[in-house]
Amino acid sequence: MAATRGRLMLIKVGSAASGTLLGGLKTTGFKMNTQPVDISTKDTNGWRELLEDGSLKSVTISGNGIFKDSATDEAIRAAVFSGSISTFTLVFPNGDTIEGQFLVTNYERTGGHEGPEEYTLALESSGEPTFTAA
Repeated sequence: MAATRGRLMLIKVGSAASGTLLGGLKTTGFKMNTQPVDISTKDTNGWRELLEDGSLKSVTISGNGIFKDSATDEAIRAAVFSGSISTFTLVFPNGDTIEGQFLVTNYERTGGHEGPEEYTLALESSGEPTFTAA
């Protein structure tokens, strides 16, 4: 796989087809999590055994950037205050997408004396997201 530009990894508020790009992003992160299920017994001689495909799976999307007071910022703030689960889409530089229902688990805005107001955001998946290859 060829190297790609990190700035092309985007977060959309809404679906891949009609969502709005999250404004002001500087960094974007993606993590797939798998929580193993331990099925070890006395018969395994002290070695751990894991249940194949028995794990709890989740996706975490993170980002931070410069606060631009856009409509997407208002959508995120509203989702945080209401605790609602909303549709978000992660777009990879090659055009692949992951779309699903996510809960905003962290939304932070900070501002220094000599710099722009910035935000940090974390999204946790609810249900199975959809992966679409470009």
